[in-house]
Amino acid sequence: MGTLVGLPFVWLSLPPERYYSLDQIQPQVERRLVLLSADGEPFARRGGCVDEPVRVSDVPQHFIDALLSMEDRRFHSHFGVDPLGIARAAYRNWKAGHVIEGGSTITQQLVKFSFLSKHRTMERKRDEALLAVWLELALTKDQILELYLSNAYFGGGCFGLRAAAKRYFGKQPSALTLAESALLVGRLKSPTSLTSDFNAAQERAKLVLQAMVDNGRLPATRLANIAWTMPLNEQKTLSGGYYADWLAGTVQLPDSGSLAPVPVHTSFQPRLQRSAEEAIESVLAKQERSRHATQAALVAMRPDGRVVAMVGGRDHNKSQFNRAVQARRQPGSSFKLFVYLAALRAGATPDTMVIDEPISIGDYEPKNFDNNYQGDVSLRQAFASSINTVAVRLSETVGRNNVIDVARDLGITTPLEPTASLALGTWEVQLLELTSAYAAVAAGAYPVKPWGITSLGYSAKTAAPPRDSGRWLLTVNDPLRELLEETVRSGSGQGAQLPITTFGKTGTSQAFRDAWFMGFAGNLVVGVWVGNDDYSPMKNVTGGSLPAQIWRSFMTKAMRSDPNFQRKPQQTAVFPAAIRENGRASRRATLEFLDATNSFNMKYRGRTSRSP
Repeated sequence: MGTLVGLPFVWLSLPPERYYSLDQIQPQVERRLVLLSADGEPFARRGGCVDEPVRVSDVPQHFIDALLSMEDRRFHSHFGVDPLGIARAAYRNWKAGHVIEGGSTITQQLVKFSFLSKHRTMERKRDEALLAVWLELALTKDQILELYLSNAYFGGGCFGLRAAAKRYFGKQPSALTLAESALLVGRLKSPTSLTSDFNAAQERAKLVLQAMVDNGRLPATRLANIAWTMPLNEQKTLSGGYYADWLAGTVQLPDSGSLAPVPVHTSFQPRLQRSAEEAIESVLAKQERSRHATQAALVAMRPDGRVVAMVGGRDHNKSQFNRAVQARRQPGSSFKLFVYLAALRAGATPDTMVIDEPISIGDYEPKNFDNNYQGDVSLRQAFASSINTVAVRLSETVGRNNVIDVARDLGITTPLEPTASLALGTWEVQLLELTSAYAAVAAGAYPVKPWGITSLGYSAKTAAPPRDSGRWLLTVNDPLRELLEETVRSGSGQGAQLPITTFGKTGTSQAFRDAWFMGFAGNLVVGVWVGNDDYSPMKNVTGGSLPAQIWRSFMTKAMRSDPNFQRKPQQTAVFPAAIRENGRASRRATLEFLDATNSFNMKYRGRTSRSP
């Protein structure tokens, strides 16, 4: 421990409003997560790259010689600030006409990345010098060196020499060769720019070796015999980047304990992910310009909510904004699932007759997509054809708040208000949540909560669906499936037809800004959204066009490539669900619903008119 004689004087010179502690000398990063697919293969890494601190005794002498020769030749003789080093750097910078060398010592660099901001001000430089002296008085040289080596940034998200040695060369610091040490020391000046350019990193490493020669730490004859080692290439996410981002954001690890990377076992299936990406690109690449449709997102899950694939955009490298999770868009008619479920709960059946004619509620006058009206229609026909006036009538009959309650039951958490336009999907939702709502119909239980982590760390314990997922039985599930099946068989979702029983619903928002297809077949539930990030209108893109094409393309590939695909849909809930509703599909409830419908029609009939 260095002498503390001068410590009070240094401490009094520091800004009084700040308090500094040695505990602050820690890398402020998260532990690294290694995400593993359902097959146990790593497909992405997230979080920081950190490991246990190093001791000077763990580090080969040639690494320390390389570091001090390049960064701080008088480390063992100065008191935290090196006036000679500052003068030398100033002279060389003046001679070159620009800044080519800094005068900061190892101690000052440690202060800089541990205590101070990156803003270059005279006040910060003063604090840096004072704190460097304070550290020199409080710690030994070896302690300062160990703190520096345990916390310095080596690029690629890696903090500390131990983490960097493992990341780039797959070994402990003690096993580093001279060339590897030079490459790592060379990264300290520009860790980001040298990470992706080995040639530049190698040239920088040669400067480190030359500095060792100039400092008398390496014979010049050794320069000709250096065996260069190519750093290990970190596995880049070829697919599943959005999936990895989503799951990594849900992992919470303790602040203490081991700093080793944490394996995260997931339900991710690379083959389905590739099929999803290919389906989106094959459709949009052909029609992007003609239909002005530039972006798409897709979520694929099992009926129990296990997410097996996720596409949050067309290129994760260009945009990490996850349109499947972070975006909120108008669902259009795909929201009618909740309206019709509310009607079924109230006693309606697929054969219940309602009227399709123009309607006005205050200033609100919803129109059908084709401006045609069919008069008396069944709920089955109205849902399959996505008739707007019927959806609004149903919402007004059962009550807007009841529609919102249904959406909440099935997992929609985004803001919803009881406006007259609620039934037509004018309030924004997330694709992941909407897909989960349709999964509830596939599962026959609600709510279905999306999840993807099957086990965390080295524990053999396998995770289950989130708590309270699938808690309640969806007692009117069969008639709801009838409506979804009819939509694909004869209605607006015919573009998604498969050779097996298929269930789905289209959705198109105002001015063609959003287009959706939500559905399930076998044991896969898939939601697709197509649109533009700037909310600009597409050219006549409906849910039954591009989204249905993407959906069908993906499902066709899934049936061929997914060994876990079950061609028959689930007939019972995959959860031990309990009955919550009280059997409202009785004759009495049906009559009550019909009476309410007739009352609503009588109330508004005088304010409607047939279209010409």
